[in-house]
Amino acid sequence: MVRIKGEVLLISLLALCLLGPFGSAVEAAKKEIVVGLINSETGTEGSRGIEHRWGYQQAVNDINAKGGIFVKELNKKLPIRLVVADDKSDMTQAAAAAEKLIKLEKADFLIGTTTTPLNVVAGGVAEKYKRLYITPCLWPEEFLNQKYSWVVDIFFFAGDLFKSSVAPLEVIPKEKRPKKFAVMVPDDPDGQMFGGAASKVVPAQGYELALYEPYTIGSKDFSPSILKMKRAGVEGMVILIAPTDGITFVRQIKEHDFNPKYVWGARGFWPVEFYKTLGADADYIVMDGFWAEAFGYGISKELGERFRKDFNGATSVTVGLFYAVVQTLAAAIEEAGSIDPKKVRDVYYSGKFTVKNTTVGDLKFNERGLAPIPPVALQWYKGERMPVYPPSPKIWTLKLIPPWKERK
Repeated sequence: MVRIKGEVLLISLLALCLLGPFGSAVEAAKKEIVVGLINSETGTEGSRGIEHRWGYQQAVNDINAKGGIFVKELNKKLPIRLVVADDKSDMTQAAAAAEKLIKLEKADFLIGTTTTPLNVVAGGVAEKYKRLYITPCLWPEEFLNQKYSWVVDIFFFAGDLFKSSVAPLEVIPKEKRPKKFAVMVPDDPDGQMFGGAASKVVPAQGYELALYEPYTIGSKDFSPSILKMKRAGVEGMVILIAPTDGITFVRQIKEHDFNPKYVWGARGFWPVEFYKTLGADADYIVMDGFWAEAFGYGISKELGERFRKDFNGATSVTVGLFYAVVQTLAAAIEEAGSIDPKKVRDVYYSGKFTVKNTTVGDLKFNERGLAPIPPVALQWYKGERMPVYPPSPKIWTLKLIPPWKERK
């Protein structure tokens, strides 16, 4: 028995001698960190995807310009290589994009896309393969409901966003505010969640909910919905809409001479292409925002200047959030001292992880991997996005929408 144990011990030691150096050599040979980006390059969310990719790439460029991320286990810095897979603004394609990045591109980590439904299915793939997925644009309510263990979320609660949808009107004298509201949402899980919450917030803030209107994504004709709103005497709107649908909708409310006093929309009204396409017809529309250069967090001012340079003077209300996602990944890798997905995941899920001075301020992650941020609201006016919530009277005061026939 002693002899057998000795032989087993000898074999085990030989195996360790053979495998140990080999494993170390493989790790030492690692020359880059592959980060897979699932992004809406095409489809209804394509214009949003442009800013997503740009913000992520800026952060990668800045990290690589400093030599990369220091990985203690390897005792060296590694640059990031960003690999992009198009989800085509489609849930099935989002799952396929995640599979491609993990299985074919061998991504070490994944970063996320433009909407909650897309992120939910991509997150499901990340869970399957135990690959860490860090994303914005995923409602925390839905994120928590999914009970993920490999997904990290940096976004604002839908409830906070809904409050910011009608809160800008508080600066308007009560007798001049719109009284009847419509809530219009896509007929999908994201729209149902958004619409359900918005339908409670609007009456809670003292307004009448005159119409709840689901619509089909990609619709070419919003006339039935617009005519319903006119008949219901709707004066204010809270909308969740994709950019291409938003452009179609605004064009058609003008064609029907529908004159609401106030329109607030999430998701589809802030992209540069929205205003470029509609021009002055987009004036007075209020949108959600993820970030504002004026807040001055981190390198926000420099990032805003870069964006204007690359996009012919246009501004962004989002790119700082996407930049911050990559900042947190770099910080988590450094804190873990490793590029092992589980070790980096454990940093995010520790309940003690805080990343200071990102482009959206300090981000504190709870034990579920969630770092909530506050929403902002801005109003289009002459090509500029003017802040209306939180109130910024020294910069801008909300203007109600004049009738189409009174616009110059």
